[in-house]
Amino acid sequence: MIISAHQPAYLPWLGYFAKIARADLFVLHDRSRIGRRNMLNRNTIGGPRDLLLTIPLAHEDLRAERPIDEVHLVDDGWRRRHWKAVQMAYRRAPHFRTHAEFLESYYATEFTTLNEVCLPFIDYCLEQLKIDTPVHRISQLDLPAFDRQTIIPLLCERFGADAFIAGPQAVNYLKTDGLEGIRIDYFHYAHPVYPQAGNSFHSHLSVLDLLMNCGPESADIVRGTPA
Repeated sequence: MIISAHQPAYLPWLGYFAKIARADLFVLHDRSRIGRRNMLNRNTIGGPRDLLLTIPLAHEDLRAERPIDEVHLVDDGWRRRHWKAVQMAYRRAPHFRTHAEFLESYYATEFTTLNEVCLPFIDYCLEQLKIDTPVHRISQLDLPAFDRQTIIPLLCERFGADAFIAGPQAVNYLKTDGLEGIRIDYFHYAHPVYPQAGNSFHSHLSVLDLLMNCGPESADIVRGTPA
């Protein structure tokens, strides 16, 4: 069995879902501790011009480097601003109407933590992209204490996996000690080019851009070609 893991993220990019699709089982690392330099609460959408959407987070939680499921949001009207920005960016996109009902309800919902706001969007995208990989959350696994080195063997033991898909940056910190019998595959994503409004293609946008522009074809496009 091949498993992978990543922190929950707001409006993730295509590679996030391509890695999930490649695994037999995926774990959302919602107990990962984050600080003020994290990028999990923001991503860029397209449209007439690229726009970075950022959810404001409680500074005290970031200073304390609390885990994702304990990092609180700041309700400064960001949901109204983000929904308006999404409408302005994609109201003329071919598949805006397909996703408008979900997004309107999503941005009308009051969320408390970063974890809470990320999970519904990820679930919706998995359904739209026809990715049926089972997804678990670390906060629900009752694991013993771990760090970024020991979490991989812990997860592999829990689920009976013999291979783990890691992001490309993991090669800079992941040590082989304790990973005996576990194959590490470093996932490098070759970003696909797909139809977009405008004169030039912009990559590494939120997967929302793909869904708005390509609709049902997004399920095939998002998988791209692993490098």
